Amino acid sequence: KNEDEFPLKVVVNPEIEISSDDQEFMVEGCLSFPGKELYVRRPKKVIIKALDRWGKEYTIEDEKLLARVLQHEIDHLNGVLMIDHIKTLKTIFIGNGSLGIPALEKMADDPQFKIISVYTSNDQPAGRKGELKVTEVAEAAKKLQIPTSKIYDINSNEAIDNIKKLEPEIIILSDFSQILSMKLIDLPKYGVLNIHPSLLPKYRGPSPIVSAILAGEKKTGVTIIKLNEKIDAGDILSQLEIKIHPREAAERLKSRLAEFGADLLAETVPYYIAGEIQPIVQKDEKSSITKKFIKSDGEILGDETPEQIDRMVRALNPWPGVYAIQNGKRIFLTRTHLDNDKKLVIEKLKPEGKKEMGYKDFLAGNAKLTIGS
Repeated sequence: KNEDEFPLKVVVNPEIEISSDDQEFMVEGCLSFPGKELYVRRPKKVIIKALDRWGKEYTIEDEKLLARVLQHEIDHLNGVLMIDHIKTLKTIFIGNGSLGIPALEKMADDPQFKIISVYTSNDQPAGRKGELKVTEVAEAAKKLQIPTSKIYDINSNEAIDNIKKLEPEIIILSDFSQILSMKLIDLPKYGVLNIHPSLLPKYRGPSPIVSAILAGEKKTGVTIIKLNEKIDAGDILSQLEIKIHPREAAERLKSRLAEFGADLLAETVPYYIAGEIQPIVQKDEKSSITKKFIKSDGEILGDETPEQIDRMVRALNPWPGVYAIQNGKRIFLTRTHLDNDKKLVIEKLKPEGKKEMGYKDFLAGNAKLTIGS
C-alpha cells in the first residue's frame, strides 16, 4: 500500500484548527485550471475539525498528501485559488531565433513566471541591401511588452553586471548564438535551463534539426537541460520524443519542436524547483556533434543518391539552399520528392537571380537538370 493513500472521507464544513510553522513546496494541479501544474507552498501538518456524513464532529490530523489535499479543497470553500499561493520566479529569457518564442509567450501568460527582461543579440544586417533587422525574439518581446536588452556579448562584464542587478532566480535559454560563461550560468539560484531540439546526447551543437533530417532519422525530440560549461552537455531534466513526418522540412519540424519545447518547459519547471526531478547525466560516449552549415554545404556535387538530395532539400531550405550548377549558374531546388521507384522528382526550383518556378516551366526554356548518382 502506498503511504500517501488514504480512505474515502466525507468532510462537511471543514475548518483548519492548527497548521504547522513547518512549510513545504509541492506541485499541485486543479480542475479549475486544466493542464496547469503550479509550485505551491503550504503548511506541512494540519489538524482539521469537520462534521462527518451524519453530522458528528471529528478531527483529522495529517502531515502527508491528505494534509495538502484538504488545504487545497478548503481553499475552494473560502474562495481562495491555487494561483493565490504560487511562487513567482523572477525570470530572464535569452534567445534570438524562433525556437524559443512559444516558450517566451507561454511564460508571459503563466503566473509562475515574472519575466523581468529579455536578452537578445544586436540588430544584424540582412538581405541584399544589408539593412539592420531585429531578432525574432526581439520582435516577440516587443509585442509582449517585455523589457529587452540587445547585446553584442552576453558574457561581457557590463552585461553580467546588469543581469546581476536584476536578481533573476532562473534564466531560460533557447536558440541563442553565444556560449554562456560559468560566471553567468552561476548567477541565478536555479541556474540556466536550455531548450534543445534533439534527443540529447545526440545532435549537440548548432544544427540538430537539419542534421537529424540529413541523417534520415525517423524520430527526434526536445530536451530540457540544466546548462553547464560544456556545449549542450548539461544534466537532462526532461525529454520528449516525436516522430519526424514523411517529407517534413526543417522549418516545419522546428516549428513543431518549438511548441513541444514550450509545453515541456512549463511542465518541467515546477517539478525542478520542487526538487522532484532527478537530473540525468548525459553519456558523452553516446553524443554526436553537429556543425554550423555554410553556403557551400548546399551544393549538389553529383555523387549523391536521390534520397540524399531529397533530404538536403528538406533540411537546407531556405538557407543555405540546395543547388546544382548548370552553365555556370546556380539552380536552387526548393521542393522535391521521391517517386515509387525512389527516383528524384523535382517539383519546384529557383534559377539564380530569378523567381521560383515549377520544373515543367523551367524545362520550357532550359535543358534538363542532370544531378545525383
